[in-house]
Amino acid sequence: MLKRINKKRGLSPVIATVLLIAIVVAIALIIFLWFRMTIKTPVTKFEKNIALVCEDDISFTVTYTNGKLSIVNGNTPLYGLKIRIYEGGDYSEQDIRDLDSSWPAGGLRQGGSWTSDDISLVLTDANRILIIPVLLGSSEDGKTAYVCDARTGVEKEL
Repeated sequence: MLKRINKKRGLSPVIATVLLIAIVVAIALIIFLWFRMTIKTPVTKFEKNIALVCEDDISFTVTYTNGKLSIVNGNTPLYGLKIRIYEGGDYSEQDIRDLDSSWPAGGLRQGGSWTSDDISLVLTDANRILIIPVLLGSSEDGKTAYVCDARTGVEKEL
């Protein structure tokens, strides 16, 4: 009897090397794209990081009487406001434009003042509110609205 020799062939070393390099490049590309998505493009205002503008340059006063909210702005234009409404132990956030259509379209300028229409219906069960400023800054994508940190807001007991 004749013995048959099995001629099993594996991948050649060149093909194996090309496959390994392709896998490494694919993994590196995935990691690069993932990091790129997690890093935000910087938003600036007055040629300064907008987060620093929020912390250092914003000043405004808030009064709430007879269902009317009044804002007197300081030295930084406010594009908008987020209002955090606390009811018991929970809260909800609303944009000032959703609560009152009389908010200026371009925002509240430096030194400007604004008084809302009656918004007491929205705040019926609220025990306090936090007014958080929204600034308009510049980024690579154009003009961008930036909501400041809640620490920069002004709190009012109702």
